Amino acid sequence: MRITGPLTAGIVVVACLFAFEACSGSSDGSKVDGAGADGSGANGSGAASGSGTDGSGATGNVNLNIGGGASESMAGETGLPTGDSSEICDGIDNDHDGIIDNVDKNGDGVCDCLLIATLGVKGTSGQGDVFAAWLTARSDTGATDLADQTLTPELLDKYEVIVAQDVHKNHAYSDAEASALSDWVNKGGGFMTLIGYSSSGEAHNVNKLLASFGMSYTDQQILQKKGSSTIPITMWSPHPIDVGVTQVGVDNGYPVQGLGTTIATGGGFDVAKVQEVGKGHVFLWGDEWITYNSEWNDHPDYQVQLMWLNTIKWLTVAGQCQVTIPSNPPK
Repeated sequence: MRITGPLTAGIVVVACLFAFEACSGSSDGSKVDGAGADGSGANGSGAASGSGTDGSGATGNVNLNIGGGASESMAGETGLPTGDSSEICDGIDNDHDGIIDNVDKNGDGVCDCLLIATLGVKGTSGQGDVFAAWLTARSDTGATDLADQTLTPELLDKYEVIVAQDVHKNHAYSDAEASALSDWVNKGGGFMTLIGYSSSGEAHNVNKLLASFGMSYTDQQILQKKGSSTIPITMWSPHPIDVGVTQVGVDNGYPVQGLGTTIATGGGFDVAKVQEVGKGHVFLWGDEWITYNSEWNDHPDYQVQLMWLNTIKWLTVAGQCQVTIPSNPPK
């Protein structure tokens, strides 16, 4: 997916916000050796890790608008060192460790060489924008806003991870665009989708992009929050995305359905599905509140930052831009 030669342009996000990425339980090289989960039910990925100072894995407050992040603990994880001075973002394994462009100068768990882009627009139900703040503060390239651009092979091939935010007001995606996205994923691209930005009918456009993967969202709104707090998702199946994750909140989302593996449920609904497609990965999350400040600042019981770190890592193609997720990522 990466174009060889010096990278001279900064780039962008499925995913500035979410520098959310992952050590996955997949059989490819994207999983983190020895990673495991405490209390999340994900005990098949490796040794269990210690959690944060309050036992939840999250400490301190975060303001996404100033690039903050919740501190998580994943003790016991092993991996190749990051930030090696001989490794640069050029599509070459300069330090000969078997991983291309695995640069993480600040040791924050986000590969500095990763090329991420977002589709659509960010949500307005809450404050904050992980892609414009949190991710940009942790990556040399940040996230690129593709907004409503036409999806072509030439455009998609510039990026390694793409996150679809609210695309229901974008142009109606064509069969050719859906095919281009499918080809990009099969070659190693990581595609993540979010939902829950609007009322009924929102899912139609994003479902067009997901059809070739046999995945989609339903039109039924679910898990409306009670009072001011989102509904915690606590039922997780073992997967690299949820290693160390025990709770993440949702509000007025939409269930996921179709092919792939369900890794999270709430209220009897599937809220997260993953699928490996060719050399690539697809991740459907049934909500958008993981992009808002409140879920990072007001919920020390949620592991939102860790979920994003796990997610981004899992979405990244094996053998490229894979860095260690630290025990205590810097805020």
